[in-house]
Amino acid sequence: MKNNSYWDPVKKRINERMEYSLPLKKHIKFICGSNISDTRLYRSEFTKFKPTYCIEDGALLLPYKETHHIPKSYFFEHWAYDKHLNPILIADHYKPVLKGYRDHSELPVYPFRANLPAEYMKGEYYYMGMLNPHYGHFIQEGVTRFWLALNKPNLINKKTKFVYHVFENFNKEQENKFLNSNMMEYLAVLGITKNNIVFVKKPTTFEHLIVPESVISISDGNCYFADESRQVWLHLNKLMAGYDNKNDLVNDKRIYLSRRAVKAPIQGRVLLNEEEVEAYFRSSGFDIVVPEDLSQVEMQKVLSTTNFIAGNPGSGLQNSFFIPNPAKTLGITCLPIMKINPGINHQVNTDLICGHQTFGYNTSANNIVQKSNSIEWKVSIDNLNKRLAAIL
Repeated sequence: MKNNSYWDPVKKRINERMEYSLPLKKHIKFICGSNISDTRLYRSEFTKFKPTYCIEDGALLLPYKETHHIPKSYFFEHWAYDKHLNPILIADHYKPVLKGYRDHSELPVYPFRANLPAEYMKGEYYYMGMLNPHYGHFIQEGVTRFWLALNKPNLINKKTKFVYHVFENFNKEQENKFLNSNMMEYLAVLGITKNNIVFVKKPTTFEHLIVPESVISISDGNCYFADESRQVWLHLNKLMAGYDNKNDLVNDKRIYLSRRAVKAPIQGRVLLNEEEVEAYFRSSGFDIVVPEDLSQVEMQKVLSTTNFIAGNPGSGLQNSFFIPNPAKTLGITCLPIMKINPGINHQVNTDLICGHQTFGYNTSANNIVQKSNSIEWKVSIDNLNKRLAAIL
């Protein structure tokens, strides 16, 4: 096993299908900047690749167990095997990682030898990957394996069921919560309903399983994308926003995504003068959008004619990859957040595959209060006004 400080197993796996790589720092322009040399963004690369797929009869899927899949020993247990018990590598949830954490070893272990399959599923199935019900992850990894069904629609039919792996703690209550959430709006337009979803919770053999490779590999460092991810997002936007040709859309809308409805921000990230920032963007001709107040269909209709989207980097701003035509994105953040949260990192990657221009705004250090469990910060409206004028 390699013992270097940075180990990237995804690059090795897709090496022959890589198209190109480029440094992320060259694809973002900070309109109000600071030294980002000590951030993951400065050190990371975007890589584009071509995905593949396989069709397996008698495939074995094991339940995802974090203690096995991300063990301290660095041994990695795959969760999909063919009928000969060889790992189906393209079923893996790709996650390149920074030093100190490896979840893809070259040395798999096979605990199912003492844990024989508990169920046999007769029929035709299509593997959708790992279901993370967090919105940002869901609209990336949770829908994009549908790319193969778009390119080869004859592979599926009305009887095909769609298979998701879930985390160990995905109990019946969480299952019902997901199935009744507005995220199902995305799956519904793809023909995926409550009745044709299968969650892997115990060792299961599938009679006939179609396995598309993941077309997204996001991490705290390097990320990998295929054009097919964008293909799925465009398909969803077209169906949900209701237009025939994206070239006929008039892209003249600027939107600012408010986080006022976020009650418990991850990592305690709090923009103290959110109302003031909203008021400024409203006066500058932006529509103020609170994503939590809209259905997913309503949100897609807003995005379909947007040409500039601004907000805090994270799940909300990453709605930008549904915008059908090239647009500008502006991530408003601060350096301490950039060091602990990969939001702006992921934004640059998704913008690259979507053809968007990425801009960043880092607030000045004297407007930041960093505590043990939170980062509170402000944006200088005068400074934002001066800087934003250059890109409007």
